[in-house]
Amino acid sequence: MATSSESRALLLLLVSAASALLLLSSSPAVVDAVCVPRKLTSLKSVAVEKLPQTPASFKGPSSHALASLVASKAAQAVDHTVVDICHRTDYPGICISSVGAHLKGTANPLSMLAAEIEACTEKTKSAAAEVATLSADASALPAEKMALSTCKENYGFALDSLTNVQKAIAAHDVGTLNSELSAVITFASTCDDAFVEMSVKSPLTGADRILQKLGSNCLAIAAQARL
Repeated sequence: MATSSESRALLLLLVSAASALLLLSSSPAVVDAVCVPRKLTSLKSVAVEKLPQTPASFKGPSSHALASLVASKAAQAVDHTVVDICHRTDYPGICISSVGAHLKGTANPLSMLAAEIEACTEKTKSAAAEVATLSADASALPAEKMALSTCKENYGFALDSLTNVQKAIAAHDVGTLNSELSAVITFASTCDDAFVEMSVKSPLTGADRILQKLGSNCLAIAAQARL
């Protein structure tokens, strides 16, 4: 026969069990928490979540940064002699770019003069080709065609002068060299003047100004060449 203390303990156990069953039956969430096993998180998902995000500063360089880097490297590659001589001209920026595009061999006043003359000749031929195209336009006004005719003639004269410049360099004829280069500048200016006289806008103003600047640079470089 059970003692009173054993009976009391058995009664408490039954009450606890009944309370637990009541709690489970009245709360589905608790049932889920107690009875339903938790879904395991895969190692792969954990690894992805734990990976730190790459800071913006560690991302690859932008196109702008790359362009700046290329420009910087290009500037470093420019011959110091070219820079020094071009800075003694009236248009150093045009000088550096045009000489750099046409220079052959080691940079010195004479090779740079040849490069600048080549750039001037190339630009004159380009302007003459543009004149031919504009002159063939049926919609061109009579005044425009007259101005274009003047430009065509003067560009031809300029090409002749540039040929004479080459001969003057070979002959070490400084006087002819300077006069022929000055003539190139005048011929380009005359083309612009023709449009002004006809009171029409010139489509060749940009080309003429570049030709005048190239001619000026040729004179400045020739002065340093000491033929």
